[in-house]
Amino acid sequence: MAVGSLHQGSSTEMEQFRYWKNPDPDDLGENVYEFLDSLTGPTHIHLSGQDSSRCRFATTLLHGNEPSGLHAVFTLLKRQITPAIDIHILIPSVDAAKQAPGFIYRMLPHQKDLNRCFQPPYGDSEQDLLAKEILHKLDSYHPECVIDIHNTSGSSPSFGVTTFMDAKHDALVSLFTHRMIVTDIKLGALMEISENLVPTVTIECGGAQDRESHLLATEGLERYMTQEEVLTIGHTDMSLEFFHNPLRLELKEGSEIAYGDHCLMDDGVTLLPDIENHNFGYVDKPDRLGFVSGNLDDTLAVKNPLGEQKASQFFELRDGALYPMDRLKLFMVTTNPEIARKDCLFYLVRPN
Repeated sequence: MAVGSLHQGSSTEMEQFRYWKNPDPDDLGENVYEFLDSLTGPTHIHLSGQDSSRCRFATTLLHGNEPSGLHAVFTLLKRQITPAIDIHILIPSVDAAKQAPGFIYRMLPHQKDLNRCFQPPYGDSEQDLLAKEILHKLDSYHPECVIDIHNTSGSSPSFGVTTFMDAKHDALVSLFTHRMIVTDIKLGALMEISENLVPTVTIECGGAQDRESHLLATEGLERYMTQEEVLTIGHTDMSLEFFHNPLRLELKEGSEIAYGDHCLMDDGVTLLPDIENHNFGYVDKPDRLGFVSGNLDDTLAVKNPLGEQKASQFFELRDGALYPMDRLKLFMVTTNPEIARKDCLFYLVRPN
């Protein structure tokens, strides 16, 4: 593999990514923090493969507090893995990830969530421009597929997410995990380009603090890089477990959230501090999830692609405590109040 240098790319006049071809392992540092420190901003790493007529893309660190993908990239670069075909790795949210003590900020204060910027109308913020540049690169390089590596916002098993269900997307997810969420909720995420551009999946590796998440990301990314074909299910005998069209539990405007074992809010929601233990598990009528001060439907809403549903269709209050109305499966449960405010408390599906 030829060694290149880090320099400014020139694919568009709005270029923010620094282009780094075939990094020398000696330039990466001794650990992932030194590797992060070596990145001067959004970075495009290009690895030459045995077959340079084809390429695949991977993105990671779209959110600055989700490090497993960067751990995987660092590990494989240090091993000098030679890909089967050319691999392009995009690392956008470097500045957010660098804020001390590292990997704390999803995005910098007052910035937009980058993984909500991949649908028009595009603005002129830094995040919108980054999203447009990523889309421009995909349009220019014509990759055969894209994976976007994330961590869940709480401790959780791994899973893949896609908006498009077919054998190619199944095969990509199965490189990493056996759980697959198929959603029709449109939020402006990168994976939504599947429908009209290139097969794309999100890989949620598990909690950011879990060593197993880094290992899963590394093993999956190595398979993605080194296997001759990744768009057919033949590379594994793993059976996928599917979850279709989840709903989102969100705070209503003006509501607040906290975490504790008793009600902490005069006007809002208090979720139990161990609620993330329900990730990919079932909850039912006896399972207390937290507390709500005030009216349930004035505090929480359940969202689907058609709009908002009343939370009281899924949950109920008993003496101020929050319980499911019937059996539900929860995932992407977070105990991070900032994520709960700006995104959602968790996703849910009713079992078939």
